[in-house]
Amino acid sequence: MTTTVLRSYNRDYMILDEGLVVDNEESYCHLVIEKSEGPLIINNNLTHPLTRDMDATKLVGGCSFMGVQIVKKSGEVYGSLCAFDHNFYAYDEKEVAFMSSLAAFFANVLELEDAAMALQEAHHKICDLAEEKSNLLAVMSHEIRTPLNGIIGMIDLLQSTELTEEQRQYIKITQSSGDSLLAVLNDILSYAKIDSDQSELVHLPLDLRSCVKQVQELLGPDAAKKGIKLHAEVCPTIPDMVRTDATKIQQIMINLISNAIKFTNTGDVTLSVEQHSSDSSYPLMLVKVRDTGIGICAEKLDMLFKPFSQLHTPERSFEYSGTGLGLSICKKLAEQMAGRIWLMESNERGSCFVLELPLMTEEAYV
Repeated sequence: MTTTVLRSYNRDYMILDEGLVVDNEESYCHLVIEKSEGPLIINNNLTHPLTRDMDATKLVGGCSFMGVQIVKKSGEVYGSLCAFDHNFYAYDEKEVAFMSSLAAFFANVLELEDAAMALQEAHHKICDLAEEKSNLLAVMSHEIRTPLNGIIGMIDLLQSTELTEEQRQYIKITQSSGDSLLAVLNDILSYAKIDSDQSELVHLPLDLRSCVKQVQELLGPDAAKKGIKLHAEVCPTIPDMVRTDATKIQQIMINLISNAIKFTNTGDVTLSVEQHSSDSSYPLMLVKVRDTGIGICAEKLDMLFKPFSQLHTPERSFEYSGTGLGLSICKKLAEQMAGRIWLMESNERGSCFVLELPLMTEEAYV
C-alpha cells in the first residue's frame, strides 16, 4: 500500500528524508520491484517514460537513478536499494554490480534478523513451557503427597493394632513403599521449586557443628540398618557460627549422605567439613562425603548432576531405585549459594563428593 524510506545516505544535500511515506505506486521503489526484471537504470528521470509524469519526480527533482531489489532467500521481496544523483551521473556496470552486492548483503542481514527474532520467540516459548512444567510438577507433588501422608499415617495407626505376623509383614512392605514414594515426591517438589527459581537464598547464623550432628542423627539409623557406620567430623579451624542458608546446606548434606548409604553395602560413610584458603574475599568451606561403596562406572561420569540420571545398571534398578534428581538438586542449590559441587574421586573402593561454599563468619558478614 505504501513505501517508506528507511535509511538515507546523501553526499551533498537531502533528496529523500528518512521516514518519508508515499503511495506505493507513486514510488521509485515500486518501479524497481514491479516494472523491472533486474536492476533499473534511468539516466534522466525527467524524460524517461516510467518517471517523467510521476509525482515522485516532482518531489526528488531532476536526477539519474539506479535501483536494485532486496530479495530474501525465500523469494520475498523486502524492498529496493536506490541511488539518486542530481548531476545526472551515468552508472556503469561495475556500479550496478556493486549495488546488487549491497542489496544481497542487506538481504542476508534481514535473514539474520528474522532468525534472531525466531530464536527469541522460541526462547520465550521454552521458558514459558519450563515454568508451566515446574508449576505442574509442584502442584502434582502437593496433590499426591497430601493423600499419601494420610495413607502413611493410617498405616502407622494400623501397626498399633493386633495383627498376625503375616499381616504385620504386609504392613511393613506397604510402609516401605509409601516412604519410598514420598521420598520421590519430595525430590520432584524440590527440583520443581529450584528449577522455577522459587527457592530464595537466606543467609542466617548457623551453628554448623549442631547442624552436622543433626544430619548424623537423622541418617544414622538408615546406615545402621545396612550394618555400616556413619561418621561426622568438623575441622577445629571451622568457627562454631557461620552465615549460610541452613536449609539448603542441610539438604545437600542429606542428599549426598543418603546416596552414599544407598550405594554402600559394607564399611562406612564419612561426612567431614574442612576450611580451605582461597584468593576470594572469603575463605572456603569444603563439605566432603566419602563412602566405601560400589563406586561409579567411568562411562556414567558424564551423567553426574544431570536430572533424572540413573547411575546404576538396569539389572540393579530395583536395588537402587530413585528419581535420579538428588545430585542435580545438590548442584542447583550449591550454585544458588555461590558454591560448586563435584566428584573428587570414585573407584571400586568408594567415592568422595565435595561441596565448596564461601565460609562467611559473623564477623566477616558484619
